[in-house]
Amino acid sequence: MALNIKKIDSVSIRVRDLDKATKFYTETLGLPEIFRMDEMNLRGYGVGDNGASINIEPGKASMQLIIQVERVDDARKALEAKSVKFDGPTQTIPNIGKAADFKDPDGNEILLMDYTIEHGQA
Repeated sequence: MALNIKKIDSVSIRVRDLDKATKFYTETLGLPEIFRMDEMNLRGYGVGDNGASINIEPGKASMQLIIQVERVDDARKALEAKSVKFDGPTQTIPNIGKAADFKDPDGNEILLMDYTIEHGQA
């Protein structure tokens, strides 16, 4: 089983004040809002022409690296075979795909993400 990493999908930044952060990313940095998921308190902003995004959501200030893989289930198995411990079960994100998170040796959060549902491959 291979990891089959596709790309850096996005970086999630947890912010204390979602509205203040929204103003900063849109007005100060000039980034376009490319999605808003109000039910998850999540907003995403486009970065250049590479398809990656900066996401903001409420929470204690921290960051999360999101890596797009072909299939989360396969990537998880490959990493578990290398003794990587995941923080919980794989989650299904409605209408999008699957996600599973773990931490690097310094405690930084890394999330594996696929778009199998969105692309009709579930």
